[in-house]
Amino acid sequence: MVIVWSLVIAVLLGASTWCQCTDELLLDGSEPVVHAELDTTGLWWAIVQPYLGQQRLIINGFRSPVADRIQPPVIAQDGKHWAAWLQRAGVWHLLVDTAMTSVQCAVPGIVQFAPDAPVLAISCMEGVTEFLAHGKTQYTVVRRVGGIVLSPDGLHVAWVEQVERQQRLLLDGREIASGDEFRIGGFWRDGRLLYVRRAGGQWRVLRGQEEIAGPFTDVPAIAVNRYGTVGVLHGQQNQWHQVFLVSDEYSRPLPSQQYENIWSVMCHPSLPQYGALALRQNTYYLLHTGAEYGVGRFPLDRVVFTPDGSELYGIGCDVDCFLVLDGERVQLGQDLSTSLQIARRPKSKTFAYSTPTNLFVRRLDKAAFTYSRMCDDVQPPIFDWRRNRYAALGVVQGRLYLLICP
Repeated sequence: MVIVWSLVIAVLLGASTWCQCTDELLLDGSEPVVHAELDTTGLWWAIVQPYLGQQRLIINGFRSPVADRIQPPVIAQDGKHWAAWLQRAGVWHLLVDTAMTSVQCAVPGIVQFAPDAPVLAISCMEGVTEFLAHGKTQYTVVRRVGGIVLSPDGLHVAWVEQVERQQRLLLDGREIASGDEFRIGGFWRDGRLLYVRRAGGQWRVLRGQEEIAGPFTDVPAIAVNRYGTVGVLHGQQNQWHQVFLVSDEYSRPLPSQQYENIWSVMCHPSLPQYGALALRQNTYYLLHTGAEYGVGRFPLDRVVFTPDGSELYGIGCDVDCFLVLDGERVQLGQDLSTSLQIARRPKSKTFAYSTPTNLFVRRLDKAAFTYSRMCDDVQPPIFDWRRNRYAALGVVQGRLYLLICP
């Protein structure tokens, strides 16, 4: 048995190249790490405990004042701005790009950036009443249902409130519709909302005041890309499910074929395209806009677009595991799973994943991989599109490292 394992280790080491991955010490462990994360823009942050009952936020090297409590920061889509709630001596402060402002509220609520602009909306709770600050305007919100939605340019804000058994949809504090239930997808670039409204057992899809699809028995998912140019929705009519693409290029939403089930509906970052997974007659499919690709008799958990939208991918497993990449099936072996969170550099021969001890980068065209130093714990990887590299956070004896692989 020792001989066999020696041979296996020799083969693995022979197929790998240690020197290609590097690491950077972020925190030396002098202040214990409570929680840390790495954003897809490459921005890292950690909440540490310098003293018992005290916390500090460290984000890309910036160190906040010591506080009683700190909530995880919210990072803008471009990674250039961030904000976090911080409590000192019972008073809540808002920390935005290293500048701290005192905010009078009992319980902090929302912190949210606009999808495509450095505009911030925040809210504070006072009992059942919420005060929402957006730009120079403050709104009073009562019994909000779900989150808030900001327009791509940050000029408009929308939310839903519960009023007894009815709901009402508000745009910039003004009611624009009422119904039994609402789901907001997002703003179109001209300021119109894309949303669904339920009246009785029927759901209808509207853009502004114009009904564009329906009726459906349910609309489980609806979304708009960050630029407000493409929308996608999952419509159900009794036992049949379809994906609909919303774009100014089409006079009506473009429907997919019908399926017995649909999930993991993804909107392309910029182009009129979508990705989804579907089931029909015991066969699972990956849907890429108008095309469907069979992936076998076992489901994938999810599909994801690369940050630039150039590829759609996911991991599946039957006898062996495989990567579905733009409809092509690439065999990977038996040592992975569909629940694995992977990262991928667009147009490359590689993908990355984490084990509890290492960050791995694996080649698709041959049995070769690189890996990071061994850690006590490693977070799921990202593809840092700003620096064109794979990265993950790792902890070694209380020290926080940035693990980097090309």
